[in-house]
Amino acid sequence: MGNLSIVTTTDGSHTIKNESTGDTYHSVHGAVQESQHIFIKSGLEYFLRQQPIKEIKILEVGFGTGLNALLTQAIQGLKIEYTSLEPYPLSGEVYRA
Repeated sequence: MGNLSIVTTTDGSHTIKNESTGDTYHSVHGAVQESQHIFIKSGLEYFLRQQPIKEIKILEVGFGTGLNALLTQAIQGLKIEYTSLEPYPLSGEVYRA
């Protein structure tokens, strides 16, 4: 995994830490909690309350761990086309771990 390590966050979910820079992909206080609050509730669900639609296209810049995409697929009754750009994708080894 090189200079990356897996960190268990306060909510029991995991994030990735770059040991060289000390940066984490998600909050160490809760990776799932952070994505639910920011990406799903304050982003996608907020938008859908303003624009009641049945189909949406999402462009995410920085796929990271894929957590936002994973949580997005749980949205019921909405057709989603999800595109993500990631210049530095994680290896299969990291995803398996």
